[in-house]
Amino acid sequence: MLINLLRSGLGPKEIVFYGIVMFFALTLSFSIHEYMHAAVANWLGDPTPGNMGRLTLNPLAHMDLTGTILLLVAGFGWGKPVMYNPNRLNKFRSPRLMNIMVHLAGVTGNFFLALISGIIATVIGGLSSGRVDPNSNAGIAVTAVALAFSYTMEFSLMLLAFNLLPIPPLDGFHVLEELLPYKLKMTEGYHKFEMFAPYGIWVLFILSYTSGLNVLSTVISWIELPFSLVITGACSLIAQLF
Repeated sequence: MLINLLRSGLGPKEIVFYGIVMFFALTLSFSIHEYMHAAVANWLGDPTPGNMGRLTLNPLAHMDLTGTILLLVAGFGWGKPVMYNPNRLNKFRSPRLMNIMVHLAGVTGNFFLALISGIIATVIGGLSSGRVDPNSNAGIAVTAVALAFSYTMEFSLMLLAFNLLPIPPLDGFHVLEELLPYKLKMTEGYHKFEMFAPYGIWVLFILSYTSGLNVLSTVISWIELPFSLVITGACSLIAQLF
């Protein structure tokens, strides 16, 4: 992220401005994602996330140091995983269903955050258009808020799509894992896949930066597309009101 800003040709003030806006969007997106995991696990009967201080929207509780640094520098990173005890989930009869609910909670939170952020940015843009001088202090403040929510929509969708990749330790893999036969999950090959598959993300990421083959970004864009279309459609309907 910071690398792209520094390469953009913007002046120092603009870089600081966009850096603050992007940092707001990223921290909100990650906080909602991890909080939703904790909240759903707690609702299903496991107090472990709350006992570990994860039942909060405070971004400091959800930040992984290495993941945050990489995210700010390169636009690729992760939050601190929410730990929970599957054996303490007791709200429904099906353990498999409850585990899937916990794993899908983060991306569900990101979808609704993206939807709400997109609507807020659309409403702000509609209300301020032709009414607020964009060069005035009020206009700059309005632009900053609208931009912050616009970036939040984009980052939330990106985080949603990334986490749906069926690669350990991402949420998409854990959902798929719940649907696999128990015998398969006990095999040596399966355990080796769990161990080495995460390195595949790094390989794709490095290739994207060194060779220009943006395979990871392309796959994420495909996953993101249907969710983006829903949100774009909703925002378009609201924009027509203005």
